[in-house]
Amino acid sequence: MYVGELLKGLDRVSTGVQGLDKLIGGGFLEGRVYLVTGPPGSGKTTFGVQFLVEGARNDEKGLFVSLFEPQDVLIKDMLRYNFGILEHFQSGKIAFYDLGEILLNAGRELTWDELFTLLVELIKRENAKRVVIDSFSLFESFVSNPSGKKKALGLFIRLLRSIGATTLLLSEMLSSEKYTDEYYLADGVIVLHHFMRNYQMVRALQILKMRGVPHDSNLKRMRFTTEGIVVYPEAPI
Repeated sequence: MYVGELLKGLDRVSTGVQGLDKLIGGGFLEGRVYLVTGPPGSGKTTFGVQFLVEGARNDEKGLFVSLFEPQDVLIKDMLRYNFGILEHFQSGKIAFYDLGEILLNAGRELTWDELFTLLVELIKRENAKRVVIDSFSLFESFVSNPSGKKKALGLFIRLLRSIGATTLLLSEMLSSEKYTDEYYLADGVIVLHHFMRNYQMVRALQILKMRGVPHDSNLKRMRFTTEGIVVYPEAPI
C-alpha cells in the first residue's frame, strides 16, 4: 500500500455534533464504523440524524436504516431542531429505509449473513457515504441464530470499510458492565449518558473508544439545543 493510500484513510468526516469534532481530532475517520450507545432518551437518534444532516449540507448522500420508527414519525420528532430535515429527505440527500417493516413481513428469520448482505446491497444501491442504523440492537430479534453474530459482523464491517461508507450503529445500552460484539469490532464507541443529580437531569457524552485517534475518555457535558446536541469540553458536574 502506498503512503498516499494510507493518508487517505485518515481523512476526517465531521460528526455534525457541535464540540465533538474537537475532542476527536477533527471528526470520524472516513469509511469507519462507530457505535453510539446509551439508555432510552439519551439522544442516540438525534445524534444519528445530525450526522446525516451534516453530510447532506456538504452534498454527501446519507441513508437512515430504521428497524423501529417509520419515516413520518422520525421527521416529526426531528422538526423540533433547526436541521431542515424535511428538505433533506425531499431532495433525496438523505434516504430512508424501513428495514423493520420488511423483516416483519419476510415470513422467516434471516441469518446474520443474509441480513448484512441486504444492508451492504442497500448502501451500494443508494451510493451512501454516511449511514445510520437505528437500532442495531434490535437485529437479534430478526435472525435465526443470534449466536452466529460475531463473525458475520466482522465481515460486514470489513465490507463497509471497502465501500467507504462512514457508518453509525445506534444501540441500546443494556448494561454498563456488559459489552456486546459491536463494542469490540467497531472502530469507535461513544456513550450517551443521563442521570439525576440534586433533582436535576444531567446529560453527558463519553468517548469510550476511538481507534487511531487520541481522545479523552472522561465524561463531557452535553445538552440539547435548537441546533441539536452540543458537547462541551468540561465535565458535566
